[in-house]
Amino acid sequence: MASPKFEQRVDALRKSVKISPKALIGTIYGDMLVPHGGTVWLASLVGLADRFGVAEYLARTSALRLVHDGWLHPTRIGKFSFYSMTEEHVLRLKKHYPRVYGPPVLSWSGTWYILLAGVSGLNAKQLGNLWSELRWNGVGRLSSDIFISAAESIEAVEFLFQELDLRERIEVMRAESILPKDENLLRGIVKKAWDIPRIAALYERFLSRFRPFWLDLDRGFVPDGETAFILRTLLIHEYRSAVLQDPRLPKDLLPDPWAGMSAFTLCKSIYQALLQPSEAFLRDHVRSADGPMGDAGDLLYQRFGGLSPIA
Repeated sequence: MASPKFEQRVDALRKSVKISPKALIGTIYGDMLVPHGGTVWLASLVGLADRFGVAEYLARTSALRLVHDGWLHPTRIGKFSFYSMTEEHVLRLKKHYPRVYGPPVLSWSGTWYILLAGVSGLNAKQLGNLWSELRWNGVGRLSSDIFISAAESIEAVEFLFQELDLRERIEVMRAESILPKDENLLRGIVKKAWDIPRIAALYERFLSRFRPFWLDLDRGFVPDGETAFILRTLLIHEYRSAVLQDPRLPKDLLPDPWAGMSAFTLCKSIYQALLQPSEAFLRDHVRSADGPMGDAGDLLYQRFGGLSPIA
């Protein structure tokens, strides 16, 4: 069922969201193509990017840049080119999946991870660049060379250190308080290590942008496949921009109410509503080396704590 008003709002959102062709292709691969095997005909990839106004030459150039960066691997079959995500980057994506698609943390063991970079030999600029990367993994900063995380696991951070050839240069320690928890002291640590108001503002922006779409979807409106594909892509791109900077702290150390809780619920609800039409669109428009794109594996339906399979 078509709805010009809904489609117009999706188009307006598409034009307002700042996303580079390279980031767009990365989002499409990570969210939609990897669960289906991840090998895609270049022409299909160009067609998907075209829905966002990306010219063919820009899509092809961006794919080549992703090859150069180690994200994608090209395969030639006859006169056709196919691209698949490298095993290394698939591994990296899967390490980030719990942060992107996992539910908010409701309880906490009280364990901190302390990252000590003071003897790494990095200069101020290099430490600044490292901090930029760590912040996207929910890590906080206590000083120029001391970082902290309250995450259940820092596997993604350790993978980052390996990528940056810092695995042997940064000390990673696990710490717990030896005294009874003092929430005022813990809140002080949180305030120093993270810019919680900025992260909350990212979630609030997400909520303001996507709540209007849920009002229609909640009433049973089903968008056409192309519109669902575009909105799903923008949904995950924008949600990820916020959630990857979220330290995933226990709720007792966060503002009440915490916008991250509402953002998770909204994202899951919209994602579920868009799943069937967007997946149908992908089956109709994406070709792999073996023919039409196959069905998604469990990796897709495990997201957000469990999605209802497509009938």
